[in-house]
Amino acid sequence: MKVYDKVVKTSTNLYNKDYLMNEYNQCDVLVTYCWNRVGYNILRSLSEKGVKVWVADTSHHNICSMSKYASGSFAYPDPFKDEPGFISCLLEWINELKPQVLLPTHDESLIIARHRDEFPSWLRIPIADYDLLNRLSNKKQATALAAKIGVPTPRVYESAEEVVFPCVFKTVIGNSAKTVFYPSDREELNALVKRFATDEILIEEKCDGIDYSVDCIRYGKYCITSTYKSILTKTKGGGTSTQRETVGFPELEKYARMLLEAADYNGVCGLDFKYDDRTGRVAFIEVNTRYTGGLATTIAAGFDIPYIHYCLSTKGQYSRPVRIRIGTKTKWVLGDLITLVSRLLSFSISSEELKQVLCFKGFSAFDDFRKDDKKAFIGELYYYLNKLLKNRKLNP
Repeated sequence: MKVYDKVVKTSTNLYNKDYLMNEYNQCDVLVTYCWNRVGYNILRSLSEKGVKVWVADTSHHNICSMSKYASGSFAYPDPFKDEPGFISCLLEWINELKPQVLLPTHDESLIIARHRDEFPSWLRIPIADYDLLNRLSNKKQATALAAKIGVPTPRVYESAEEVVFPCVFKTVIGNSAKTVFYPSDREELNALVKRFATDEILIEEKCDGIDYSVDCIRYGKYCITSTYKSILTKTKGGGTSTQRETVGFPELEKYARMLLEAADYNGVCGLDFKYDDRTGRVAFIEVNTRYTGGLATTIAAGFDIPYIHYCLSTKGQYSRPVRIRIGTKTKWVLGDLITLVSRLLSFSISSEELKQVLCFKGFSAFDDFRKDDKKAFIGELYYYLNKLLKNRKLNP
């Protein structure tokens, strides 16, 4: 077996990397935005099927780069601060590694879609076109489309003056509930309007209930959906879930299919809903045109979205039956720790939440911890600690 040193120059010396290339260190799929558990579950899913996966991110050390399942890794410039550098770096690595598939996993999908014509024609990039991604990622436009086709939505306020409290204030572009607020009175609402004066915003009625997410993959007539509900969320009021359970909810999946068909969306996505079991009311929240944070739950339940996505993009079909196990539970270990710290610092944790955070029984899998891959979890801890020290925030 021949092993040799290979130095690949990227757009800036900061991102140069030495690595060993050999016959076992090949690349079938290049996955981007790999600092978190979503990238890790994609990596695990594909590598366990024999797919050679390289992972990339702005960071050199994270849950994916330190996983034994990664065939290789590299860092690129921040796509949201240096878009040309990001694209240039990706192109250089793609021309070196020759992957079959480039798989974006988060908001960098929009940037890659915008530059799709610059990538080699032989490279498969299984995401929707830029205009469609942009429209569905916009919470205001997605909500308007949902309402138009008969999917239940919250009441949308056209101005701050007509708001009836309680309400939800959010920017139309955002993730992980970072720009979602629940103003309790007009003074708080007006302060938010002033604070985000340069952003497009959406103000809706606040809907009670539990967060539900419908994970989907759609390629023309092929469409598979699965629903999970949040058991515990990192922020009060909803948002990123740290514990989830798959459920049977045909009504939500019907609404998800309606919206995807209306938009003619092909690819992976997740649709978020609120459901109030006291009243039976359902309300659409948003579309995430990417892999969702609850991916581990979906995979553990038998709906292996990353591998199906890979097969559809390379072979054009996936013929195996998908049998989803209702009642499958998963837990994001570090997410629960962050939730515990956040609640304690704000003096807002209940005894029930504390009990839930400290529970480790009854879960089919953990989002970020595997006994056979402990270095990956250390990589996740390192990344979050580094961001905490740098930004003084628990939510990177």
